[in-house]
Amino acid sequence: MGDYRLGNGDWPNWLDRYHAGAAPRAARSKHYRSIWISDVHLGTRVCKAEALLAFLRDHQADHLFLVGDIVDGWNLGASWHWSPAQAAVCETIAAWRRNGTRVVFLPGNHDELNEREVRHLFGPIEVVSDLVHRTADGRRMLTIHGHQFDGSLNPNRWMSSMKGRQAYATVLRINEWCNRERGNPRSISLSRYLKYRLRKAVEYLTDFADYAVSEAARQYKADGVICGHIHRAEQRLIGDILYVNDGDWVGNLSAIAEDHDGWLHLLRWNRELGRSTLPDPVGATMGLS
Repeated sequence: MGDYRLGNGDWPNWLDRYHAGAAPRAARSKHYRSIWISDVHLGTRVCKAEALLAFLRDHQADHLFLVGDIVDGWNLGASWHWSPAQAAVCETIAAWRRNGTRVVFLPGNHDELNEREVRHLFGPIEVVSDLVHRTADGRRMLTIHGHQFDGSLNPNRWMSSMKGRQAYATVLRINEWCNRERGNPRSISLSRYLKYRLRKAVEYLTDFADYAVSEAARQYKADGVICGHIHRAEQRLIGDILYVNDGDWVGNLSAIAEDHDGWLHLLRWNRELGRSTLPDPVGATMGLS
């Protein structure tokens, strides 16, 4: 791969590089230059801590970006749930930091008031609201949780209130019931219906406009945006801005990884296989190859 750098006159438009040919698949190496994860929701029963723990033990990276909603500060109180697997996730991330990985925490709407707790769990890690990460191939990727893109009238603003948090706790209890009743023939239809309605409600409460994403990218002079928040792993173009969402560790079990050539890959953890499935690199799956 050629040695492209921004600003030296040799870099075409980064989109031209995608149009020029299919992106290569990453090698099966488990060591990446950077990994992004978000929406883990430690402290709740919906957190898939066992899967995340297996993912972390199976991968390494020079940079680990914790892109918000890592600890669920909305679930404090009687509904708080903490498991040995969740504690092991925290210890493993702390071990990454001690072994030389740069770990950066970017607060989300569920943990923006819990910086002290996050540092207690993971150690003295960097905490910033947003940052611009330069990939190995020179692209500038704005990294941010994503709740900042919510409009002032978005219902997510209401969810941060006391009544909103009570409603959120109720949603978690309904979700827990659905998971318990999944194998009950008498309840399966209702369970599926409620799970579907809950998923649509979450999408409604967290979705944001493309305009806000593209404007943020232009403000930071970024080529793209990597975020979480909406629990929907995806990658697409918004005009000439590359939008990448790393998903979550509640349902998608997904992360974004940058290989050592600068390609971004959407990784999904397969619990049955005990490894990540490796789709086409970000960009190749958008008709850009």
